[in-house]
Amino acid sequence: MRPSRPQPPAILSSTPATAAPSPSPPEDTQALPRDYEELRQRSMQAEQLLDALGSLLSVGLQDNPFGSVFAVLPRLFHYSHAFMLARDESGQTLPHVPLECIVAQPAALEGSQWPVGPLFERVLRGRVAALRTHEGIAEWASAQALGLSPLQSALYVPVRVPSRRGILVLLRGADEPGFHRGDVALAKRFAVLVSHALATRVAHQHAAESRRLRELTGQLRASEQAARRSAVLLKEIVAALPVALTVQDGHGRIALANEAAAELTGRAADALLGALAPSLDVIGAPAKRAAQLADFRTRLASGEAEALEMEIPAPGGGTRTLLVARKPVRIHDESLMLTSALDITARKQAERDLAHRAFHDQLTGLPNRALMRQTVEAALQRHAEGGGQFALAFIDLDNFKQVNDCYSHAVGDALLRAVAARVAAAIRETDTLARISGDEFVLLFDPISGPEALPPLVERVIAALQQPFAIEGHELMTSGSVGAAVFPLHGTDYETLRRNADAVMYRAKNDRKGSVRYFDGSMALALTARMEAEQHLRAALRDRRLAVALQPKVEIATGATVGFEALVRWLHPDGSVRLPGSFMGLAIELGLIDGITRFMVDEAARLLPLLWQRHGAGRPISINVAARQAGDVDFMHSLAAQIAAAGLGPYLVLELTEEALLATRRFQAEVLPQLRALGVRVSIDDFGTGFSSLATLADITADEVKIDRAFIAAIHERPRSQGILRAIESLCGALGMEVVAEGVETPEELDYLRRHTSIRLAQGYLFAAPRRIDEPSGRGPEEHGV
Repeated sequence: MRPSRPQPPAILSSTPATAAPSPSPPEDTQALPRDYEELRQRSMQAEQLLDALGSLLSVGLQDNPFGSVFAVLPRLFHYSHAFMLARDESGQTLPHVPLECIVAQPAALEGSQWPVGPLFERVLRGRVAALRTHEGIAEWASAQALGLSPLQSALYVPVRVPSRRGILVLLRGADEPGFHRGDVALAKRFAVLVSHALATRVAHQHAAESRRLRELTGQLRASEQAARRSAVLLKEIVAALPVALTVQDGHGRIALANEAAAELTGRAADALLGALAPSLDVIGAPAKRAAQLADFRTRLASGEAEALEMEIPAPGGGTRTLLVARKPVRIHDESLMLTSALDITARKQAERDLAHRAFHDQLTGLPNRALMRQTVEAALQRHAEGGGQFALAFIDLDNFKQVNDCYSHAVGDALLRAVAARVAAAIRETDTLARISGDEFVLLFDPISGPEALPPLVERVIAALQQPFAIEGHELMTSGSVGAAVFPLHGTDYETLRRNADAVMYRAKNDRKGSVRYFDGSMALALTARMEAEQHLRAALRDRRLAVALQPKVEIATGATVGFEALVRWLHPDGSVRLPGSFMGLAIELGLIDGITRFMVDEAARLLPLLWQRHGAGRPISINVAARQAGDVDFMHSLAAQIAAAGLGPYLVLELTEEALLATRRFQAEVLPQLRALGVRVSIDDFGTGFSSLATLADITADEVKIDRAFIAAIHERPRSQGILRAIESLCGALGMEVVAEGVETPEELDYLRRHTSIRLAQGYLFAAPRRIDEPSGRGPEEHGV
């Protein structure tokens, strides 16, 4: 006996998803408010459905249709869960094939499988269903594993697209009211609207596909015509190519050749067709032809491409350089050799010219720094293996800058060419002369029998340089300072020899211009010590192993601190504290002084708040600026920007020497206005040690003059100095400049300043030695001489 088919669960509506007929007008006037409310609800639903329809129709044709339906749900229904179940029905689908969740909220339900039972079968046939509970429903057998409860009420809405059918499931929480008949009525209308809208989209999609196919057909026809045109065009292009092009068959006979190939071979293009030519060069003697053909067949069988440079005779004499590329190709069952050749004669000459420029000085034609290094390294290897000695000498022309300044750079260039020619004539054929920078030359004396053989060679060069040069109507006298080092006595590598020769050249220049110095062992220790100091100083700036010592500026009458001078200290790796006199010259020479000054500005910004806490707000701080920096307008502009960013302007004094201010007119014209705008004040430091001319004070725009210790020392015992001090004081007063007495160390000096001058401010060990802010007092003696 066949078991009875299970009945579907009770639902609020199981009628097909068609529009419900409008109710007849009520006869009882008491029902009018109820009917009015129902009409209002239906009007709102109609507007919502029209809005949803617009959203569905505005979605692109390539988008997932069920996802489009899902996107408009929040406008129509209230729910806690929503998901779309669907299956492809383009072919025959068996009833037991489950539905798959393709889009869901929350997304964790996506990909879940749902069996098709009596409930889903009815919905798939177009019924809208609303259930208050799902106990005993076959489709919900595994729903609890998905985090769903059978006590949740649900609304099932059929959705259909050609080739696919689906069910839209809306759930509400177990503690929420279920879906009512109004929801069912709205869902019926929504199902009809969705089905028609999606069917319209599919129809549009089919129409668009048809249009696309028609367009593709037209494009294919156009492509066929373009291919015919391209074939003709390609033939013309091959014929017109400046690159020689040939195609050879498996027997080495030419099947195609353009005009450029014919020109290279010296034969007509028609004559080349069918000819046996294993390469584009002129065909060799018959005895070589068999070997050439065998080699050609071997390359053709290998299938490997190759590129090579080939020299061929030029029609007008000489040779041509060709860049030849051969590539075996296989078209259908035939092996062919595609050969192209490009005349690169001009390019090879340009490469030789570029190589010469890369390794030679453009002005004199001499080897440059790079070529000299290679030459010396070759000599090093040769002598290291076979023994022997050579010397490296540096030559620096004396006073060459004055030639450029007085006569012009053109005359200076002509002088350099004349020097190069004269020195080259004074050395041996085995020696090498190079120009490595503006007025610096390097000489390689190779070989020499020993250090004693070097002086005569160098003296010939010095004597040649001492003779006058006739340059563009001018008789110019010059000389060269020379430093020399010998391999292997003074170095076994290029850098060591270069460094030693360069060092003694500068020593010769400092001792007496036009002289020569030879490196000796005693210099090695000094150079090594200097190199170590240089490396340590660079590391100190990089790692900020510097510190600031502060010396107060006091008011003579009261002894009150009115400001501070910041002095740099180097915290050396050996644990000592180095004073500026031991390293500032090296810092300036190495170009590290700018970094030190920037460090001082940063430290001033950091220390000022601490100083104000101890001594009162508003006390300024002074920082020294080197003469070279004052003349570097770009650096001073960047320093001003740093000061402005730190907000230091009104509390900063820059101390410059008298010589720096006089020698750098651009400072007064371009830098000083910018500093004034920031509120920065300028002080003339160490006055009395430079020009010491009172007249120069009128030419300098400054706020303060600091009289050097050498001028203040024992002032009470030096009547002449007292008179000059009164003159300086009077002139500064007339110019509105503050006067500061530096280096006050004895009570007698202070007493004289207090009783016999109107100088208001002073600095010196009598008041306090320079000291770091974290350093205890009483450290004065070792700071002496700052």
